[in-house]
Amino acid sequence: MELNHTYLDINKRTNNEILQYLLCYPKYDNNLFKLRLHELKQLGIQRLELVGPTLLNGNAILGKGTRGIVIKAHSKNFYCALKIRRLDSPRINLLNEVKIQSYVNSFGVGPKIINYSDNFIMMELINGKVLSDFYLMPSINTEIIRCMIKSLLNQCYKLDLYGVDHGELSDLRKHVIINQRVNIIDFDSSSTNRKTSNLTSSVQYLFIGGPHSKTLQTLFDIDIDDVILLLRQYKLNKNYLNFSHLLNLLNMN
Repeated sequence: MELNHTYLDINKRTNNEILQYLLCYPKYDNNLFKLRLHELKQLGIQRLELVGPTLLNGNAILGKGTRGIVIKAHSKNFYCALKIRRLDSPRINLLNEVKIQSYVNSFGVGPKIINYSDNFIMMELINGKVLSDFYLMPSINTEIIRCMIKSLLNQCYKLDLYGVDHGELSDLRKHVIINQRVNIIDFDSSSTNRKTSNLTSSVQYLFIGGPHSKTLQTLFDIDIDDVILLLRQYKLNKNYLNFSHLLNLLNMN
């Protein structure tokens, strides 16, 4: 049965308390609320939809982090994921995150940026499953899992190649979503100023130290000692030869 979702029209006063809470999370400020409401209207947002796996004071949202919350939003012609900068965020705006995410969009990684302002990012809404949903099924399709993991590792290699460190791929549960494609999400902690570890972090999570690494080791008949040795080489030299060799050791080809 489909759930009834709550919609908040930003031009109506009836939902002001909830809007105030969400736009000024975690502490309401009347002047900032008015400014943010105007900012939202300038972006063309007409309403917010309270739906998602995370509850924030009883309100369903898509996600919550230390620097922002994410809510489903609607404009006149489309819907999107709307990131809202928290009032207690150490960052004064979201522009650096926009810069990095737009950059990774240029080589086919991450949810596409639609529009943005200092305090909001409108981006492609990604609905789907997490990786573990596929290899914990009663009937496992090894080829589908292989294709998904290979796509993920290719994207991680691209991030390494272009000098962007995601920062949170040591735990893939909240940062990779599968629909028609494999999506790396949430570039809130990303940086172009530190050493990249996207591929090594993802491989370590999937095959070495993650909650289902033993399952994947068995499924793909992996010699984990050889993988660990090659990861050390890759850390020293992130070239395509080492990457390709790693895919072979993981039986991803």
